Amino acid sequence: TRLMTVAAAVLCISLSAQARDPVPIQTPAAITLPQGLPTIEVEKAIINAALKRQWKVIEKKPGAFILEYAPRGTFSVKVTVSYDTNAIKISYLDSRNLDFDPSKEPPLIHPNYNRWVNNLARDIESSLVVSSVK
Repeated sequence: TRLMTVAAAVLCISLSAQARDPVPIQTPAAITLPQGLPTIEVEKAIINAALKRQWKVIEKKPGAFILEYAPRGTFSVKVTVSYDTNAIKISYLDSRNLDFDPSKEPPLIHPNYNRWVNNLARDIESSLVVSSVK
């Protein structure tokens, strides 16, 4: 029974470490495009960055991709990555099991969301640098 008590305590500590209070949702700064970069290179940079971080392209529209991140199946998030000749913007679209609360200003969400989209933005920016020096 002592072993069970210790195991239960470890489990409680582990679960409480994973539970995090929602934080204000952040929208990454727009990513400025190098002048004259062809649209196909912009699209490749977005797709390459998405794949690197295990985001899936679930829809392609003119000037935008809808990406989804759902690594373990228990939660997911969708973002719109829109682009034109000047910039790329990432914006929240939808989520499941991430404590999204649109009633607050700004809306609240699980803190991992901000990390995931900021990583995606950094990787897109890195891919653009590679594309612009080809």
